[in-house]
Amino acid sequence: MDTHGHVSAGEVRTALRALYANDPESNLQNALLRSLSDDLKPLDARGRWKPSPLLILVLVLLAAMVAVFCYFTLGASQ
Repeated sequence: MDTHGHVSAGEVRTALRALYANDPESNLQNALLRSLSDDLKPLDARGRWKPSPLLILVLVLLAAMVAVFCYFTLGASQ
C-alpha cells in the first residue's frame, strides 16, 4: 500500500489468494468429493472416503444398461 492509501492489483491478488487458499468450496476436487460422498458418514472407520448409496446405485444401473446394450449389439451380429 502506498502513502495515499491506494492498493495495487498485485496486493489485492495476493490477499485474495491467501483468503481463498483454505476455503474447501474453492477447490474443485474437494467440492466434488464432498458432493458425491455419503451425507451421514462421509468417511468410514479407517478414514477413507465413502461414496453415497445413490451414486453407487446410479453406477450399477449405468453398468447394467451398458452391458445390455453391448449384449444386444454384439450378440446380434453373431
